[in-house]
Amino acid sequence: MARDSKFDPAELTPQGQMPAMFGPPMDVYSTPITPRENTLLLYQGKTPMWAPFPIDNTHLMIDCDPENQARSPRKDLPADTPIKDGYGVEWIFVEVAGGAMVKPGNPICPDINEWEKYVTIPDPDTWDWEGCYERNKDKLSPDRCTYIGVPGCLFERLIAILDFAGAAVALIDDEQKEAVHRFLRQVTNVHKKFYTLCKKWFNADIVNFNDDWGSQRAEFFSEETCREMLLPYVKELVDHVHSLGMYWDLHCCGFVENFVPLFIEAGEDSWGGQPLNDKWKLKQMYGDKFIFTDGPKVGPDATEEEIDAAIADFMQKSGADNRILLDVRDPRLRPKLYEATRRNYDRLVAEGKAIL
Repeated sequence: MARDSKFDPAELTPQGQMPAMFGPPMDVYSTPITPRENTLLLYQGKTPMWAPFPIDNTHLMIDCDPENQARSPRKDLPADTPIKDGYGVEWIFVEVAGGAMVKPGNPICPDINEWEKYVTIPDPDTWDWEGCYERNKDKLSPDRCTYIGVPGCLFERLIAILDFAGAAVALIDDEQKEAVHRFLRQVTNVHKKFYTLCKKWFNADIVNFNDDWGSQRAEFFSEETCREMLLPYVKELVDHVHSLGMYWDLHCCGFVENFVPLFIEAGEDSWGGQPLNDKWKLKQMYGDKFIFTDGPKVGPDATEEEIDAAIADFMQKSGADNRILLDVRDPRLRPKLYEATRRNYDRLVAEGKAIL
């Protein structure tokens, strides 16, 4: 089987199961090419044989990173025990929220202009990468892309040391901007080392950049501020990741659709934005330059007919060219979307519209 093979319903016959990052294991289909090959086609600017499911990737969090250690649940410690990350920030895991928060109280840095007095800068070269690889190597598969998650990057890192209000003001206060640049330069250097080591030890295909830039209603800062204070570092990191032979996936929550041209300008490859952003409009405007994550919207009580109708509508819109990452949490959707996008690939090839 290869890229010229047409869809066969037997492809949906499970050939085993693979672990999922969230929820129960997933069926492995009898695909004509591996999910890794298919996902890389999308990132290479070609037409994938089916619209890739990000959940089919091997997702890893680097457990030798003090950041991940501080922000993960620890069964060996009493609840509410604060743990320091590599920057000296204390985090507390909140069970009910399923995530960690900075220890409430005064931020560790009372004055960004003197951040060097209060903040430590971690050195990824000193972490136990060999041990991390040994603990995680059995999760890796040549058939799936290796995707490395990276928590709290630039603006979120500033929030962690200053709190949100302090970080927002520091980005626009002329008396604090220079210090912010000094800090973000160091953070960028840390991330460049981190991405280099992700490639060295795990031969990662896709790396994540996690930085939330908006609320439910609007961006946290202006385009002008973003260009001045954040975008140069993002572009430097994207260029570095690409030079290592990896692709860049952005995690940026909030209503940030007005920043999409900046994501593209920085060279970012894909974005898993929240549904509150108009993905269909964005796909029409920028789909030839950027990869969006999207999927049919169905409720938990949707009937089979409603699910089929939602998939048909999605395929006429965002899924029409197969160049989309499928955001699918409902297990009922995965086999239906696989078949719909596989048949769509056959149509695109027959009509001479596939990018091969």
